Amino acid sequence: MRRIEVEGHTILLIHMDNVFYAIQGLCSHKKGDLSKGTLEGFIVCCPVHGSEFDIRTGEVMKNVKLPLIGKAKNLQAYDVSLENGDIYIEF
Repeated sequence: MRRIEVEGHTILLIHMDNVFYAIQGLCSHKKGDLSKGTLEGFIVCCPVHGSEFDIRTGEVMKNVKLPLIGKAKNLQAYDVSLENGDIYIEF
């Protein structure tokens, strides 16, 4: 799991079982850095509040509701392709 910055976007890039996944790299609550979270299967857990997201779709899998902030929202998922050893993320 690695945090990268691409064209002003913070992306979480994951390489698992020869497949690359890319989602928005900051949690939708208080912008927790998901690269510092834990990954279990296809689920990444925010290190700040514990919300969980599917790395394939960005969908919220476990929502931790916080006062004044509310619930986490789905994250943007990006298509990833590999060409000649280079990784391309489509926005």
